[in-house]
Amino acid sequence: MLRIPAPALAACTVLALAAAPALAQIAPPPPAPPAPPPPGAPARYNFVPVDGGALKLDTVTGKVSFCGRSSGAYVCEAVPDTRDAYEAEIGRLQQQVETLQGGKPAAGEKPALPDESHLDAAMDYAERLMLRLKQMLDNLRAGEPANPT
Repeated sequence: MLRIPAPALAACTVLALAAAPALAQIAPPPPAPPAPPPPGAPARYNFVPVDGGALKLDTVTGKVSFCGRSSGAYVCEAVPDTRDAYEAEIGRLQQQVETLQGGKPAAGEKPALPDESHLDAAMDYAERLMLRLKQMLDNLRAGEPANPT
């Protein structure tokens, strides 16, 4: 068992009691409750009864919430604002337009011409297409009578 001498114990007690008021002043005071609105001032929230609950309008921000009973308690959920949705969609589309127009060449800039290998490939394809079309026509003509009347 640890024995602390009486003078040391007394000194610790005196220091603790002396420091208590100083430590109490360090802690911030609790926040003051909001002041009540002056008499005659309009209320911040307006409620309008609707089927299944009420609509709550915040007159300061303009946000609308639907308040109704859910799981035995009243709950208010923000009503989606169509204007916010439209503005978000417009912003998204403007960004997409800027992205697509970013790759557009300048007005005076001409696109590069294809090289010979691309031209050869295109000509080979056109030649095969024409030969095939000619073969199809020859086959059709071979099956026809000599003098159609």
